[in-house]
Amino acid sequence: MNEIANTECYATWNGESGVRWAEEADRRDRVLAPVADALLDAARLSPAETVVDIGCGCGVTSVAAARAVGPRGAVCSIDLSAPMLDVARSRCATAGFDNVAFVQGDAQTQAFGSVFDVAISRFGTMFFAEPVVAFANVAGALRAGGRLCLATWQPLARNDWLTVPGAALLRYGRLPDTAAGGPGMFGQSDPDVIVATLRAAGFANVECDPVTVTFELGRDVEDATDYLARSGIGRAVLDSVPAARQPEALDAVRAVLAEFTDRGAVRLDGAVWIVGAERAA
Repeated sequence: MNEIANTECYATWNGESGVRWAEEADRRDRVLAPVADALLDAARLSPAETVVDIGCGCGVTSVAAARAVGPRGAVCSIDLSAPMLDVARSRCATAGFDNVAFVQGDAQTQAFGSVFDVAISRFGTMFFAEPVVAFANVAGALRAGGRLCLATWQPLARNDWLTVPGAALLRYGRLPDTAAGGPGMFGQSDPDVIVATLRAAGFANVECDPVTVTFELGRDVEDATDYLARSGIGRAVLDSVPAARQPEALDAVRAVLAEFTDRGAVRLDGAVWIVGAERAA
């Protein structure tokens, strides 16, 4: 393994958080499927292309990329998290793909040793310790004119799936500091910052396309509440609520989610950027 620049994230994703995500991979990827679909549609992967999947997590985008490029293509999937990479390898083996290589490492410092046609990432770049340095390293792994396609969140205020239940939960708790800026879930939510960062890293023709998707958060209110309480910001806010008041806080979330049911399932909109760029010649 090459040097790890983002030691804090390495510890997080190889600890309890990484284990939890790995254990709930199918559930999380089912909820986030509309984002993976939008990303892969925009990436326009073709047979025989070579792809690097940055922050591949549990491998759902890697499996899709392997299918798109076919046996004459290849995918290199990199992530900090050993528990999630174990899931990714298992999924790829189950799907019958042998054209994917998995690497535990930091995309900011990894010596890829190959030149790729395309780099993709679904929510795998927002935690870079030094975004310009990290994206420059990714650019260095692409051929001249090679494509970058990534999905990152739009600002919190545009994501109903978080703000609607969050308004109820925040009567009892508080947002984590990472919600305000810097590396984290919304670390790349400002399109002007994205464009400036990628240009400084050696990319050209940078475009940020706003995409709204609908998430099915759960098959019913209880399922959706449990998902939100165990995920990302929802879990962080709930952890800030005194234990004695957590049942009351969750009841408030259930009450508001009940207003957004469709044939029993809870559905709310989310907003992402699908970012496209090319490595400058």
